[in-house]
Amino acid sequence: MSAAEGIASGPSWPWWKLSAGLFGGALLCVILWIVITHAGAHKFGSQPPLTVAGASLHLVRGGGHPDETSFLLESAEDGVAALSADVRPFEARDYPRVEWVVRAAEVPAGLAFAWRTRENPRRSYSKPLQWLAGHIAPMSLDDSDGWRGTITGIGLVARGPLTAPIEVVSVRLPAASAGATLAQTFAQWAAPFPLKGYAIAFPFDAERAHFMPMAKAVAIAVALALVVYLLLARLRHWPADTRVLWAIFAAGWIVLDARWQVNLGRELALAAERFAGKTSEEKALAADDAAVYLLAQDVRRALPPPPVRIIILSDSDLIALRVAHFLYPHNVSRNAPAKVENRPRGAPPLHANLRGGDYLALVFYGSLGFDAERQLLVWPDGRTLPADVILSRPDLLLVRVR
Repeated sequence: MSAAEGIASGPSWPWWKLSAGLFGGALLCVILWIVITHAGAHKFGSQPPLTVAGASLHLVRGGGHPDETSFLLESAEDGVAALSADVRPFEARDYPRVEWVVRAAEVPAGLAFAWRTRENPRRSYSKPLQWLAGHIAPMSLDDSDGWRGTITGIGLVARGPLTAPIEVVSVRLPAASAGATLAQTFAQWAAPFPLKGYAIAFPFDAERAHFMPMAKAVAIAVALALVVYLLLARLRHWPADTRVLWAIFAAGWIVLDARWQVNLGRELALAAERFAGKTSEEKALAADDAAVYLLAQDVRRALPPPPVRIIILSDSDLIALRVAHFLYPHNVSRNAPAKVENRPRGAPPLHANLRGGDYLALVFYGSLGFDAERQLLVWPDGRTLPADVILSRPDLLLVRVR
């Protein structure tokens, strides 16, 4: 029997239609599994999502204030800052997923979601939040986390020093019906992924917070379709057609590559809108760290013409790095201690290394004090150094050593 006769005696569908049907059916099975495993207790209910704007949060501990629609958390009290939200009591099983929208110049450490229940009002439950790809990853909760019964209050807790302000935009508890879960699955797969930093190696890193990453779902669908085809060929005595196998694999590849091309197109359009035809200064003002650029420009205007020796001190390495970048060609140092000095990172500069005429910019920095009345820099061990204030405001202190 020739190859053509063998293939003709196989399935009644053409090979390309069979490949598409197997892949499509397998992908539908994977999506159905996602919905079944991630929908709430009332899969066919119609509970509305619960959303609280950041400006509606209440400060429980620490320092901060509402800012338009957000809440700006600026400082901690005894290492703790906390916000609470007023929500109507609801059943935990109806809302197994929590989504915080938080912005910060430095990745905040020690952030946790907290809640209380009607059944155990004297106890507060909490679960650490994960910072993923520039935002807080959505959190899934269940009985093992203490997410059960009737929830009467929710909040956000930050433990440890705040190296930079945290802007809390909102908290949302999406509905968990089957329809809402299906819609959210497609929304996750269609969401744009900004290409930043390590995105060249991990372009879809934020997918770790999805119900199931699209690449994983497609890979499972391809494997399932291949297995089903081989089983059908064996049970029905079809001659195996390699075109079907390759077509199923190609279908999965094309779906993923199409999503990648769409994402690249979005990024190109956004980049053109933000930066095309603009001067260097306008591009800096349109960038994500525009606030840091403006701060650095204020420092630059307060300095004499270069070169000036200036040390940038900040509890945030990222902020210090960016401010230093914008201050070149001044002789800029970020106070990163040499390995031979055996000093902790972020420690104040050595007293003996400073000389008259040096400038120090303290940007959200707490390891070096300043006595405004006596015009003295004050080290943690009590040593002092006279200095003149050049620029002073809540987020910045620029002084010149005498």
